[in-house]
Amino acid sequence: MPSRRALLERPTFILLVFFLASLVTMNEADLALGVWMQSVPKQLHGIINWLSDLGTGQLILTVTGVILLSRIVMPIGGLCRSTVRKVNAATAITAFLFLSVAGAGIASALAKNIVGRARPELLAVDGPFYFKPFAFNSEFAAFPSGHSATAGAMAMSVALTFPALRPFVVAIGVAICLSRQMIGAHWASDTIMGWAVGAAFTLWLAHQFARRQLVFSYANDGRLLPLSWRRDAVRA
Repeated sequence: MPSRRALLERPTFILLVFFLASLVTMNEADLALGVWMQSVPKQLHGIINWLSDLGTGQLILTVTGVILLSRIVMPIGGLCRSTVRKVNAATAITAFLFLSVAGAGIASALAKNIVGRARPELLAVDGPFYFKPFAFNSEFAAFPSGHSATAGAMAMSVALTFPALRPFVVAIGVAICLSRQMIGAHWASDTIMGWAVGAAFTLWLAHQFARRQLVFSYANDGRLLPLSWRRDAVRA
């Protein structure tokens, strides 16, 4: 672990900044945005629901899970050493993607059920500031958004591993967060904090991998850098 790490790659800093942003949004904008989102044209509901479904993380969990299971049963004893090292490097990347999304989903599910915030669908009854802690009821599981957490984890994990894809995956992640508001499942502050949970968990996991020279290493200024397969092979 380097003596100093990049500020924007520190999980606690990300959680603190986004938590403050979510509190401001909750107080200043949630109600107005929640009412406005209810007026989204029905013609857009199809694409909105499709984007929302991406936030479950099922696609990336299924793909990475199948790859990891295949790796377990794959006979690699007869392969040359360089090929084995590349296969191991690819397996480490796949494991990182899988654990990022799965871990973020679990963390957000635990947090939202402890907080117990009412969803926008209960606006007329409870309003945006009603909380029922430890309810373990889906109607009181708005903050933070689980879909937004997995979206943040997917975007952050892919962005860290494949920096060239960063603009694309971040745009998709933000679109998923907005879709959760548009279908009335979450307040804006829920999605902000959900994204933070996903991103922060992924950064924490990336640091654990980097400490072991798996998938990532550290630059001189403390930033996380993805290890290329070639460099992984050299270090193996």
